[in-house]
Amino acid sequence: MNPAIYDIVAIDVSKDTLEVLTDKKSMTLPNNDAGIDRLIKAIAGKPNPFVALEATGGYERRVCERLHEAGIALSLINPARVRAFARSEGIMAKTDPIDTAVIGRFAKEKELRPTPAPSAEQQELIDLMDRRSQMAEQLGTEKTRLKQAPDSIRRYVQDTIHATACQIQELETAIDQVIQRDPAMKHAFQVFVSVKGVGEVTAWSILAYLREIGEIKRSSLVALAGLAPFNRDSGKTKKPRRIQGGRAKVRTCLYMAAQTAARCNPVIKPYVEGLRERGKPYKCALVAAMRKLLIHLQSLLKNSTPELDS
Repeated sequence: MNPAIYDIVAIDVSKDTLEVLTDKKSMTLPNNDAGIDRLIKAIAGKPNPFVALEATGGYERRVCERLHEAGIALSLINPARVRAFARSEGIMAKTDPIDTAVIGRFAKEKELRPTPAPSAEQQELIDLMDRRSQMAEQLGTEKTRLKQAPDSIRRYVQDTIHATACQIQELETAIDQVIQRDPAMKHAFQVFVSVKGVGEVTAWSILAYLREIGEIKRSSLVALAGLAPFNRDSGKTKKPRRIQGGRAKVRTCLYMAAQTAARCNPVIKPYVEGLRERGKPYKCALVAAMRKLLIHLQSLLKNSTPELDS
């Protein structure tokens, strides 16, 4: 996206309001259908509107859906990048109008990539995977609680564990049904699970949270997943490189997959063993395996051909 040819519209999204800033005016709108209608009406007349807004844990979802329906380009920005930009500009204060102005300046100085609209199946998969993660976390908490539960409440904790496990099973069934309905996702899922070490949950997570895997370069993919090591050198000082940022949900599932692949995958296992023999720490070798595994999955997906249903 070239900022010079677009009319940048910055929006700071909160639970109840949309703080909107264009080159000519600012306005505060309610974060509901009526407010979004006013927003679209105000910016639809611009020659090339481009909306920049932060991901805010779901409060931005409705406005993104409506902007996509109206054919207005938008970019959903990682809030950490905006805050880092604000600090680099010496902006320490934080209010809705200030945040909106920072988002606008950020959009004008960076070449943002438009965020594509997810298909109905992709959005449903994201919702189901988010809920599965919540329930899996709750299940882990209850299992930990059971170890120390007194006899008076032990039965109740066990009931909660059973109910949570049943709901996770139901969610996994629903996830599988969504993937089976979409030929592209079904094909990608089959490609991913054909690799030793990559299970259903890892494949689901990549499909839900890294849908760009078949469309971008491997360097961009690795950075997007947060697996690109960054140098931390200064003068003669050379510190170990570190990974940071990226999509934590993808990175977490790849970590588990890499652990399994390091034991049973005929390519990843000797790769990790070779790194360990050269003195690399285990976690460093595992991150390298995660990166190699992700690039391999992308290569398989790009070079495979979906089989036609008979």
